[in-house]
Amino acid sequence: MRLGWRRFALLAALVVLAGGVRWVAMWATDPVRLVGDENYYGMTGLQIAQGRGHIGGVSSHASRAWRPPAHSYVLSLFADPNLPLNEPNLRAYVRRLLLLQVGLSAGLVALTLLLGRALFDERVGWLAGAIAALYPAFIAHSHYLWSETLFAVWVVGALLAVIEVERRRSWLIASVAGVAFGIATLTRETALPVAAVAAVWWVWTAAPAQRPRARLQGALMLALAILVVIPWTVRNYRVLDRFVPVSTVGWFAAGEGNTLEHPNWLRPDGPAQRAFHSAYYEITDEGDRLDFARRHTLDRIAAEQPTWILKKTLRGLAQLWSPDAVLLYKLRRGAYGEVPAWIEPTATLASVLTYAGVLAAGVLGIATARGNGRRLLPCLILGVVMALHVFANATARFRMPWMPLLIVYASYALIRGRSLGRDLRGRRWIAPAAVLLFFFAVCVPYFVAFGGRQ
Repeated sequence: MRLGWRRFALLAALVVLAGGVRWVAMWATDPVRLVGDENYYGMTGLQIAQGRGHIGGVSSHASRAWRPPAHSYVLSLFADPNLPLNEPNLRAYVRRLLLLQVGLSAGLVALTLLLGRALFDERVGWLAGAIAALYPAFIAHSHYLWSETLFAVWVVGALLAVIEVERRRSWLIASVAGVAFGIATLTRETALPVAAVAAVWWVWTAAPAQRPRARLQGALMLALAILVVIPWTVRNYRVLDRFVPVSTVGWFAAGEGNTLEHPNWLRPDGPAQRAFHSAYYEITDEGDRLDFARRHTLDRIAAEQPTWILKKTLRGLAQLWSPDAVLLYKLRRGAYGEVPAWIEPTATLASVLTYAGVLAAGVLGIATARGNGRRLLPCLILGVVMALHVFANATARFRMPWMPLLIVYASYALIRGRSLGRDLRGRRWIAPAAVLLFFFAVCVPYFVAFGGRQ
């Protein structure tokens, strides 16, 4: 997967272009009000820089492991602990953080290109990079403080290493993949199950004589990923006096996702969820909040039987794959301030159409992918991601880190063009047709009914 000087120069030019587009978007929309978890990450990063440690806030209560730590620690590197905390200094701090996000998003473009080259070929890689450079959701995320951009960089880098191990069976690259998955897990816990299915994929695609080696490399990768996480787990045990592998937010998220409103259980929010939030935030101790959320989640799952899995699958997948976007959520929340009337419908049209196009082409690309396990890999990864979000909760924001993979497969479909028809003969068209039918018959109407309620 070596790049010659000419290709390296072109890649650098694409990254500069992507960074420039993102910087202009950030500059043109400044200031964008932070909402939700963005405030947590920004303030926790500041606390770390000031030597107070990873301390956030849930309502008025101290929280030491509310969310995974990696994103806050990265943000802390760009904080000046010696400046007085007044409004101008805080705004300057946020701008530095957003510049970091712009750089990470530009780097994600390069990783998407390299992933396309590794999975398929040169043409697919360059088309994937070009799409990623101009993809509206990536541009929007580049001036937000949520952790998805950093997580996407680590997880796409890890997947790039996974592909190289499948090609070369290198122990060193397997180790790199394990470390990358470990850091990604400290950014969002979804990374560890994805590492597990990547190890399964190695074994599945290996020749019979290579399978013992593939099993050992998979075990090495998972062991290193866990080793990266263990110091933080030990820290959590010391601070919270209980076993918390990464964060305490998991059961809270599951509590949100399993608090179904009745009779309209497709609704993503409502009185039942607000009551859960109120009861959760009234609890002072972080460990007690965790226990409450766990009990609440299990009680709600039991109460929804026997239709729980059907309701959760339909609602969770509709939320995850809806053509909604964080950009639209922020616009509706007034985070961009007063904007001309034409901005929101134009942004909605651009966001929905580009996402629908990438999704449709990506589904066709996955269905027709050729090569050693090229169809199986995205099915395993997206399958485990969907299962996790069906159990817990889902929003359109949570799919952002996995869009580079879909963009790569969309690029593959676009490069193949008319030959896709030959690849979908017989029964091969059934699976992609079912996925696209679900999108247009369920996800799109869900967006029309509940769009903007991230």
